[in-house]
Amino acid sequence: MKYHTLNDELLKTAVAAWAARDLPGRLGAAQVADLLHCTTDDIAILASAGKMKALGRPKPNAVKYFSAVEVCTLIADRDWLDEMTRTIALYWRRKNENRRRRERDPAG
Repeated sequence: MKYHTLNDELLKTAVAAWAARDLPGRLGAAQVADLLHCTTDDIAILASAGKMKALGRPKPNAVKYFSAVEVCTLIADRDWLDEMTRTIALYWRRKNENRRRRERDPAG
């Protein structure tokens, strides 16, 4: 899994974006979803796929919080946004295919 190492320029940009938005240091899934223009379900998908790392070591069913500066950094990375979009689309495509398959063949 690839995590970004914050170089000085990227860190300055992320901190400036964080300060401009008046965001708290840690964000809940709903706040992250608002920033990324997606759903909280999509944030859970990204976290379970390793595309986002929650703060601490939360249990699978626990509330997850994310670093605001890290989220701002990810938002600035076009490649990460592209990967995020593909990860979410692939998840829902597979889920819908499985649902359709079960509907066509209910006997299994």
